[in-house]
Amino acid sequence: MKPHAAIFFYVIFFIVALMPAWGFDGMDIPKIKKMAEEGNADAQSKLGVLYASGVGIKMDKQEAVRWYRKSAEQGDPVGQWNLAFMYVRGEGTAADFTEARKLFRKSAESGFANAEYDLGMMLLQGLGGKQDREEAEKWFRMAAEQGYREANKILKELDQK
Repeated sequence: MKPHAAIFFYVIFFIVALMPAWGFDGMDIPKIKKMAEEGNADAQSKLGVLYASGVGIKMDKQEAVRWYRKSAEQGDPVGQWNLAFMYVRGEGTAADFTEARKLFRKSAESGFANAEYDLGMMLLQGLGGKQDREEAEKWFRMAAEQGYREANKILKELDQK
């Protein structure tokens, strides 16, 4: 992989991964914790974001992974997507592009546009498995159809090559 492509990929991952935390001001964290402990997949994913970002709670990447995993195991596409990022960055767990790619695929298959785009990036760059530009373009198109702007940008760039 070209160094500038890898840097771009990680910068985008970092920015996108923090985006969910920006909307957590004023949330009832004890209520989220209670719901997460009761098995609510959405609350588990949200609690993972809080632990990963340190918003309103002490930052703990391993605890974030634990909650993302609980959410992901219930088939929650956001939990799968968030857990995939932890594997990409090696935060709270060992870096594992293969596992990240599997999780992005599960999330993308449920129609989650962010995951469709990120799976496309993994496929385009050959991270976590074989490089496959054709399949990457398929996932970028699916994300673009849902209004994901970055997918449109990358499709235009790929058309020029």
